[in-house]
Amino acid sequence: MITINKELHIEPRFDFTLLAPKERIVFFDIETTGLRAGKASIYLIGTVSWEGGQWILRQFFAENLFEEEEVLAAFFSLLNEKKRLGRVFLVSYNGDGFDIPFIRSCIQQYHLPYEFTGTYSIDLLKKVRPVKGLLGLDDCRLKTVERFCGVCREDRYSGGELIYVYEEYMRLKSLDPESCESTPLNTRLRDRLLETLLLHNAEDIMDMPLIMDVMGYDYLRSGEYVVTSSRITEDNVWDIHARLCTAVPRGIYSETPAYTLSIGEEDPLELNLAVPVYDGELKYFFVDYKNYYYLPAEDYAIHKSVGSYVDRAARRQATARTCYQKKRGRFVPQPAPVFTPLFYQEYKGVPYGELPKPAGSAAGTDTEKEGTGQTWTEETEIDHALTKKYIAAVIENI
Repeated sequence: MITINKELHIEPRFDFTLLAPKERIVFFDIETTGLRAGKASIYLIGTVSWEGGQWILRQFFAENLFEEEEVLAAFFSLLNEKKRLGRVFLVSYNGDGFDIPFIRSCIQQYHLPYEFTGTYSIDLLKKVRPVKGLLGLDDCRLKTVERFCGVCREDRYSGGELIYVYEEYMRLKSLDPESCESTPLNTRLRDRLLETLLLHNAEDIMDMPLIMDVMGYDYLRSGEYVVTSSRITEDNVWDIHARLCTAVPRGIYSETPAYTLSIGEEDPLELNLAVPVYDGELKYFFVDYKNYYYLPAEDYAIHKSVGSYVDRAARRQATARTCYQKKRGRFVPQPAPVFTPLFYQEYKGVPYGELPKPAGSAAGTDTEKEGTGQTWTEETEIDHALTKKYIAAVIENI
């Protein structure tokens, strides 16, 4: 088995203290001779971890398939050393779907005493998939995410292509030194193949700390941020500002008639959301319109239990489009129901929700918005918990 130990000079932007002390975080990736555990073998496991104040790359490479157990032993020896510090955070890309199940299968196959207890898996692929649309990614491949984060790599191979590279490496490695095929050219080719295999694995794991800041979008979706301001401006705009818990690698800007969203555009830790407020009268539509009468003169519907006392000439059977009552207030368009009930300008139009009436405002500065019966000032804060629900609905709608 070949063991590679190398100091890395990388500067990840992610705040690892959000997870754990850096000493208890291990990035890892495996390379195999096939995709089906039980019918294929692991020939390389690479790790990156924080040791002695710097990032260290370690690679355990099987020069032949008989060294697979030795590779596994080296990997779990490293993990057991880390476990002495506490629970280990294992960071991978598709590790939950491929790497960890594959390793477990090999452990069972060889009846080895290794297990992943005392570890917690963080699969970055699972963090990227939910925000693929938000980030405008064509796919969720590791190389695609690397490009999004501005990370460049030298390796151009896929893991599948390297299966054949490893097979050729083993063939050249197994040549009898006295064989006519054992030439200086083949030796150089074998060494070049080894460099190719190690480079692909090294860049996979070296780049993972550098793309960790995509976790910022996952924290955003999980509501891990602080709303710093949520107010209605004089121009009738719901102006929202929030501070993210960690920087995002690239800013996001989305503008629609319903909102303008900016994430990390000028400040990688800042979220700004501007939502136009409709100040006026909207309609609430009843679903069971067959039980209502529509009163054309008043332009609203009433239940038949009351409408039966209205003159027949002044009422008509309500339809889905005319079965409504009106309400005056301050409303915002809703990408998903946050404020209920829902109101509309027209039947099956854009859904709106009524902003909650302010609980209070700064002393001596109260001004009542005409016709709404609500007291608003530039100092009035919209409830931050509801604000976060609205932000979540906007993000999910992108």
